[in-house]
Amino acid sequence: MHEYSLAMGLVEALREELRRHPVNGRIAKVHVRQGELLVLSEEALQEAWRILTQGGELAGSELAIEKVAVRVRCGGCGYQGPVGYLSEQGWHFAVPVLRCPRCGGRVEVVEGRDLAIVGLSLEEQGSPT
Repeated sequence: MHEYSLAMGLVEALREELRRHPVNGRIAKVHVRQGELLVLSEEALQEAWRILTQGGELAGSELAIEKVAVRVRCGGCGYQGPVGYLSEQGWHFAVPVLRCPRCGGRVEVVEGRDLAIVGLSLEEQGSPT
């Protein structure tokens, strides 16, 4: 399962960071940004997170996922911004078009393909859960 390995990477990275920089309190929420080009099942990622964090310092924490749209940079005309989308009747979602919406040239993706932890929400020691 793709989502399980992604969740494992998040858990390992966060545990390493917590070893270097301990927090005072229980981690209630882990805020994650998911790029639009990273195709995954949010439900499967949430379930993998729940399984992988049982019994440790992240037990009971919630994964809060923020979706990040694709942004590109065109080397030809200098455009930087969002892309256009292709959608047909009957499709379940729109597909980002990875070419410059201004000149049609090749683009570099500058945002929208990563999965990264961007913050934590803590509950103070002794606070009710």
